[in-house]
This record gives sequence, C-alpha cells and structure tokens, in this order.
Amino acid sequence: MGTTAIRFWGASFISDNRGNKLAEADISTESVLTATFDMDELAAYRREVCTFRDRRPEMYDVMMTLDGKTGR
Repeated sequence: MGTTAIRFWGASFISDNRGNKLAEADISTESVLTATFDMDELAAYRREVCTFRDRRPEMYDVMMTLDGKTGR
C-alpha cells in the first residue's frame, strides 16, 4: 500500500480589528502564530464603530431553531 498526502490550501492568519493581516502561516510547514493586542484600544474602536450596538442576544434562542420558535 502506498501513502497518500493531504494538501490543505490557504494559510491561517491573524488580523487586527480593521482586517489588516498581522501574521500569516506558511502553507508548507506547521506553524504557530501568536499576537498581542491592546484590549483598551480594541474596546475604544468597538465603541467608535458601534460593533455591538444592534446586537439582540435575546433573539439568539429563536434564531437557532428550525421553526423560529423557542422551546420554552
């Protein structure tokens, strides 16, 4: 029996909150990526662009059902 190699396309990456790529893994070798972020800066940016302004967590249960009704 021969061996079969699996090739995965694409590479993992880390981006900042604006989508800028900070680090990218090589597609031909195993890699571990790490990054450090200023959490206060991220929080300020989220407030500025209203990332979570229209969030409706009370609707999550309904959205996860097939019929649009909660089981409660």
